[in-house]
Amino acid sequence: MVSYRDATIADADIVFAYIRPFVEVRQLLDRTFEEIQHLTKHGFMAQVNDRIVGFAAVEVYSRKLAEIQCLAVDPDFQDRGIGRHLVRQCVLRARELGVLELMAISASENLFKNCGFDYSLPNQKRALFVQPQELDSPETQ
Repeated sequence: MVSYRDATIADADIVFAYIRPFVEVRQLLDRTFEEIQHLTKHGFMAQVNDRIVGFAAVEVYSRKLAEIQCLAVDPDFQDRGIGRHLVRQCVLRARELGVLELMAISASENLFKNCGFDYSLPNQKRALFVQPQELDSPETQ
């Protein structure tokens, strides 16, 4: 039986250790312990007994924009709706905080699309990305 709860700053050690394997296989960005402490303010945990099996957090940039970060579900517990539930918790938190737009940058496209996310908001600008190290330097052009 999976239970869900708000994370607290006291959970930072557990969350930091939990996300390490996801960072090592490059599914999540590396975070400092201090960044994890900050994310627990608007973070959510999924647990089975006392074992963490999922985590996600909302990083609020401004009243206009927030981002879902550190979404991770234990591989042994995937495809059980845990990720969807954690995303829903993040959406509800953003709504409670009055955030106008919530984004997710993820390789898990289907999960977020199934939760109502899309590549851009209707009639809005679209984000474009580049890896600066992959571009020619201005001197070589």
